[in-house]
Amino acid sequence: MKLDNFTFKNRIEKLRRKMDEASVEAFLIPPGANFTYFTGMEAESMERLTLLIVDADNFTVVCPSLMKEQIIEETPIRNILSWNDDDNPYNMTGELLSRFKNIAVEGGLQFFHLYEMNRVLKKELQLKDDILTELRIRKDEHELMAIGEAVKRSEKSLEASLEKLIPGITEIQFSRILENEFFNQGLSRVAFSTIVSFGKNAAMPHHSPDNTKAKLGDSVVIDYGGKYEGYASDSTRTFFLGDPGEKMLDVYETVKQANEDTRNMIGEDTTYAAMDSNARNIIESKGYGKYFIHRLGHGLGLEVHEEPYLIPKNNYRVLKNSVFTIEPGVYIENLGGVRIEDTNYFNGSKCVAFNSMSRECVIL
Repeated sequence: MKLDNFTFKNRIEKLRRKMDEASVEAFLIPPGANFTYFTGMEAESMERLTLLIVDADNFTVVCPSLMKEQIIEETPIRNILSWNDDDNPYNMTGELLSRFKNIAVEGGLQFFHLYEMNRVLKKELQLKDDILTELRIRKDEHELMAIGEAVKRSEKSLEASLEKLIPGITEIQFSRILENEFFNQGLSRVAFSTIVSFGKNAAMPHHSPDNTKAKLGDSVVIDYGGKYEGYASDSTRTFFLGDPGEKMLDVYETVKQANEDTRNMIGEDTTYAAMDSNARNIIESKGYGKYFIHRLGHGLGLEVHEEPYLIPKNNYRVLKNSVFTIEPGVYIENLGGVRIEDTNYFNGSKCVAFNSMSRECVIL
């Protein structure tokens, strides 16, 4: 997801304004989602010290020399402090930071890197992840587009795979069919390990696909997502293989109502706690409250799980252009489960689902 110069500079300047408000002179950002957000380059934390350093005047990447050409190719950054295996990168970085008193660090910096930086700098680095969260929680037009494409292409993948969902197929087999279809639809990779749960396994929200075979009467929970230009989708649909019985059909309609009514009640003064409460109250009113055992949803973007979190104690009001899932579920041991999950964004006046796939009960 290579950034254009305008987006890059805009994000850096927004960070600098937040740093100034917090009296932070330099910010250290290790590889991960925040590093990607500001540079456009996807990189993973490793034993070799790699940092984006932002201060009031400069932005520098510290990296092993083997990454230098990649950074030049994939980012707008040209101020690079590269080091070789016989160098001490902590001392080199310490010299670069020696003139600053108040230095912040993102919490994802691995402990051994943090320990060495504290030793060299002889000062305690400040944890300031809240600054980064505030910037990333509101998505720009490109981010909304990318998330929308990830949702659309992953839905097409599921639709193309459903004809293979027949009695006798195993959870692992169907998950592989679906994940392979992601690439046919132009997704770069899976956003997370696909969840496919048949029958009693569907009572476990995060069941890992195994060799369980689908049979008539099963509920089938499929939680899936792919990545497009670095941004994730996260959706869940529940199907039935033949008639599941009156109770599971009632559970399905209850979960569907919780999903749709909650999206429709969201306005500019709605808190994330109120969203969770609305869905929970609907499910409790039908007698299934004790079976709704997780939060209502979570934010989504470069990471599958990020701020905001739709939990009972999150009393912050919904923000324009924030993206989040709404995913009520009911899970009944030894019977099965139902979850219906959409990826949504708040446009300033109402909540809009990226998903277009039907939420109506489907019996295959």
